[in-house]
Amino acid sequence: MTAYLTSWFNTGLLLLDIFIVAVLLPTVVQQRRESGATLAWVLVIVFVPFLGLLSFWLFGTTRLHLRRRKRRRVEEKFANALQQVQISLNGEQCISGISPSLLTLVNKLDEIGPLGGNAVEIMREGEHLFDTLEQAFAAAKQHIHLIYYIWEPDYTGERLRDALVSAAQRGVTVRLLVDDVGSRQAKARFFKPLLLAGGQVERFLKVNVLSRQLNLNNRNHRKIVIIDGSIAFTGGMNVGDVYAGRGEPWQDLHARIQGPVVYTLQEAFCQDWYHAAGEDLVSEVYFPVIPDAGTIRAQFLASGPADERWQAIHTVLFAAMNLANERIWIETPYFVPDRPILMALQTAALRGVDVRLLLPGKSDHPLVLYAGRSFIDDLLAAGVRVFEMYRAMPHAKAVMIDGNFATLGSANMDQRSFRLNFEGNIFFYGTEIATKLEQDFLAVCANTQEVTEAQRHKLSKSQRLAESIARLLAPLL
Repeated sequence: MTAYLTSWFNTGLLLLDIFIVAVLLPTVVQQRRESGATLAWVLVIVFVPFLGLLSFWLFGTTRLHLRRRKRRRVEEKFANALQQVQISLNGEQCISGISPSLLTLVNKLDEIGPLGGNAVEIMREGEHLFDTLEQAFAAAKQHIHLIYYIWEPDYTGERLRDALVSAAQRGVTVRLLVDDVGSRQAKARFFKPLLLAGGQVERFLKVNVLSRQLNLNNRNHRKIVIIDGSIAFTGGMNVGDVYAGRGEPWQDLHARIQGPVVYTLQEAFCQDWYHAAGEDLVSEVYFPVIPDAGTIRAQFLASGPADERWQAIHTVLFAAMNLANERIWIETPYFVPDRPILMALQTAALRGVDVRLLLPGKSDHPLVLYAGRSFIDDLLAAGVRVFEMYRAMPHAKAVMIDGNFATLGSANMDQRSFRLNFEGNIFFYGTEIATKLEQDFLAVCANTQEVTEAQRHKLSKSQRLAESIARLLAPLL
């Protein structure tokens, strides 16, 4: 009798395995991911179906398709509404030193292109950024809009929260959108003083283990602040002590922006806010006419998994790298390139372009660190120079090309940023910001160690094995 039951149990498990494979495989294939990611999912589902089912439920994008449809409706609604409050935004048609074909591309991605008349302050120190934010909150007259991936309930988090509370108490409208996974430590009670003062706090893609809302994979990684529709902040810094330099040393980049490009940052906030809160903010109150504040040409591009047709940030970076003539300098904390970016860097170096990477020597995500290092041998062989920082964690996300193109923002040089997360980068066209960021890059590199082929040849078998195993997961990182 026991053998009979065991036989039926095993047959049932086999049939269940077959059912899981039969249901999930078509779904995975039809999602049209990059081939490496698709193959990784197929192998997990075929060989360990129950683990594959659980992993796909947690990290797959099945439920995001529903949100994509909702987001499309949001964007369609906003497209019609924004036409009614559209200010005169005329993108630059010709910029000295920038390839006309690159300008054609970036104009098509947002139908606006680079906007002139902006003033930009680049900030490397977190404490300076948070001082500047406090001052801006205190000077706000009408509204403060914020998106953050991470908001920690520590000293710095409390400091910025209390500054928002003060603004809300004097009648300023405060709307804060935090990612539900990145800001999981900041519970509802942490934000209660802001709510009691009249502020609004929403969470992006809430995670609920008791419902179908358990998508951990697609997060809002943006860092955006807009004040009175005329001043904006964006870059790589979240809100927390580590970004303020309190404790473990981190280095990052952020920008304070005034001028017409602030309009497009406000647009990105309003779309995300409507998606999370259902509140329509398209009105002239939040989109005032913005006068010129400087001479810098800039463009803000948002991208994410809902952008099925064009992945704007990835597309612009790939095109700019292939058009580079002199140099490509990249600073990123998480480097797991996809095949197009890897090939763009290698071919640029092979044709004589000065390609440099500034990466961490140690990381808060060891798996990502090892996966990234698995690409170094191929890059060194092509002539790419790689620098690793050990004295601090380089968390800035910046790319400088030929002294006249530069970008900074939330997007890392990895497949998670290019395909899985909602990201936002500010792009600068012209020499002013690119030169400043290049000088900053050289100053930071002075405190790093350059990786050589001789050092790589000395790696132990266990180190190479660790890199190889981590690389297998690269399409999922």
